[in-house]
Amino acid sequence: MTSLQLKLEDIPSLEGKVVVLTGGASGIGLAASRIFAHKGAQVHVLDIVPIDETFDIYEIPGQANGDCPELAPCHGGTINFRKCDITNWSSLRDIFLSFEHIDIVVANAGVSQDPDYFTDILDENGLLKEPAHRAVDVNFRSVLNLTKLALRQFQKQKPGSSLVITASSTAYSPEQSLPIYSATKSALIGLIRGLRPMAEINGATINGVAPAATISKLLPANLAAPIKAAGAPISSSYHTGLAVVYSAVAQQARSVELYGRDDPAKIALPGRWNGRVIVTLGDRWTEVEEPIASLRQEWFGEYNTEQTALQQKLTDLRGM
Repeated sequence: MTSLQLKLEDIPSLEGKVVVLTGGASGIGLAASRIFAHKGAQVHVLDIVPIDETFDIYEIPGQANGDCPELAPCHGGTINFRKCDITNWSSLRDIFLSFEHIDIVVANAGVSQDPDYFTDILDENGLLKEPAHRAVDVNFRSVLNLTKLALRQFQKQKPGSSLVITASSTAYSPEQSLPIYSATKSALIGLIRGLRPMAEINGATINGVAPAATISKLLPANLAAPIKAAGAPISSSYHTGLAVVYSAVAQQARSVELYGRDDPAKIALPGRWNGRVIVTLGDRWTEVEEPIASLRQEWFGEYNTEQTALQQKLTDLRGM
């Protein structure tokens, strides 16, 4: 795996850039919004609740905040709250229509699953009721819609746009107590991989961040305290938010992998960070997609790797 050492100084000036970010009222989204704004971007936070200006993006239970960078305030005019139910297509579409130009889109909003998903609930006739699908609607369907709107917007613009998706470490290491949540986050990794060769056509990039335990409204400090007390790693929202912003602006020395009819020389070409995912765990950042792709023959098998690559080549319609 590829360990990263990220610093606020790694983020270039974003003066004049427009960022649209979902789920930015607190936690990771708020941290990313403040970093974007600190670097000069105009940030539009889409959420169903107003921004929580009291949320401590640096907090880790039982640990002093230490030397924390001074970031843009939530109310400085560069972070704008737009009330939006992201599961509502019309609301989401109308907000995108209000912008002439968008440089960076971050699909960050997410919810945990209903703990009773696999508990039988009967209707008035004694028949099994369909479970609620809020986790699927928020964590996956709304991200598909946001991705559709973002890529459509990027097609109208000059190259250089970025889409970043907040997935979860449960996509790589699922939790038995959160099977639906883990499944939705795994689907987001699949989306990033599937769009990796397509985003470039529009001059855009698509990347992801996969947080492990991170202080947020989903995991408040009081619930995280036992994890920290046991010596397990926990990240601050700032730590993960920095990975989100970095993913939107980073450069790479080579591509993650070739696809379909790609020229073999393309793998070694430097360019914008694309199709990569940073796992955030404790105080560490790890890019995992390039190593996973490089080891494909070992975990997928030589025959399977070769033949599925051939299928991809035969069905690669890019540029045709």
